[in-house]
Amino acid sequence: MHRGRALRRGLAALGLALAGAAVWAALPAPTPEQQAAAAAKAAQAASAAAVEKQQLADSMDHVAQRWRQRAASQGWKVNPPTPVATAATTAGGSGGAQAPGQGNPHSAAGPTGGAASAPALPIRSEKLGTAPASEDVKKPKEGLAR
Repeated sequence: MHRGRALRRGLAALGLALAGAAVWAALPAPTPEQQAAAAAKAAQAASAAAVEKQQLADSMDHVAQRWRQRAASQGWKVNPPTPVATAATTAGGSGGAQAPGQGNPHSAAGPTGGAASAPALPIRSEKLGTAPASEDVKKPKEGLAR
């Protein structure tokens, strides 16, 4: 009795999927006005994201600067800020995605991403088996018989 019920449910799901695919395929292409509106909306969202990103970066710089001032006055060791290169935006992109080699250690283009850069060093990893195990890895005790 359960097989018949499962078969009916499966056939009903298949019918709904086929009907949904037919409806989806029948949708008309967007008009040029709709495409322009979508492009304007995307540009506005990208602009807002860029403004928010800059505000966040300014806020983080302010917090770091305030911390460095307080730390120096309290006698803590303060290292100079690390220079960070900003990501260049690509044509038609927001610059959010990383190009090959741009901070990605598994990329083949190297750490600077340019073809004229120095050849990339091979990745050394214990997990990948391209580096020896660390000294702190637990080793089995010798001389114990089981």
